[in-house]
Amino acid sequence: MKRSHVLLMFAALLTIVAAAGCSHLVIGGAAGKKVRKADLLVTVESTEEALQASALFFQYYRENANYMERTYDFVERVGIERVRRETIYAPMAVQQGLRSRLRKSKEHSRDAWLEGDMPRNPTQFVNIEPLENLR
Repeated sequence: MKRSHVLLMFAALLTIVAAAGCSHLVIGGAAGKKVRKADLLVTVESTEEALQASALFFQYYRENANYMERTYDFVERVGIERVRRETIYAPMAVQQGLRSRLRKSKEHSRDAWLEGDMPRNPTQFVNIEPLENLR
């Protein structure tokens, strides 16, 4: 998977804000019906550290969020300090477990858009007719 795809995958869950010599990972912000300032998860010095921290949060969220719970509701419910304690500042064994489970999940997932040339079923990528044409 390309790094750009990894960053896009996380875009809905967290934001990486680049600054001079560092990156800030913020989570739980909202700008729709409900407005909520995002919380700072961690500040890191490299892109690799940002991706690693993102992966930790992503898997933690997958395992602990309620079904259909948005990140801003999740962070409010659980609390940013607990999220930090159980991801970024967790013991190395806990971090490795989160990364391992995320890696295992990614191994079993597939990107349906990559099947464009060879769809799994004949209607997977058909053009949809406008309603006006169906009358």
